[in-house]
Amino acid sequence: MTTITKITVLVSATVLCLSLGSLIILNNSQRRQEAKPPVKFDSLVRVAVLNGCGREGLASLCARRLRDEGFDVVNGMGGNADSFDFDVSVIVDRRGDARKVRMIADKTGIREIINQHSDNPYIIEDIVFIIGRDWDTLSLFKEEGKD
Repeated sequence: MTTITKITVLVSATVLCLSLGSLIILNNSQRRQEAKPPVKFDSLVRVAVLNGCGREGLASLCARRLRDEGFDVVNGMGGNADSFDFDVSVIVDRRGDARKVRMIADKTGIREIINQHSDNPYIIEDIVFIIGRDWDTLSLFKEEGKD
């Protein structure tokens, strides 16, 4: 066998091995993507999460949990409300879509709903979720209520 033939066989074998390795990796990544649980709620529900009680970290915890459930939290990891004087958590309905309000109400356990509909194109959220001092009674935070 000549040197050129040996090199050609070696290169061909290397390309074949790399190709097979790529296919195996691609197949495994597709399986991982297929194994993801389906989104439970409509990801088109845009929610702004605001901390209205002043307890540190609640808005970001809520934002993560809502994202895990498939909601689109539009204000990053949440933010602060205009004040920390909210005794009761509330849902502010910005668009008048009862189905979306019901999804958030069912997930959080909140029954206080304020209708504040707006056609302002600069308001991107469908719902504002304001966390009040009753946060530890909400179904969304049931584990955190046990200090």
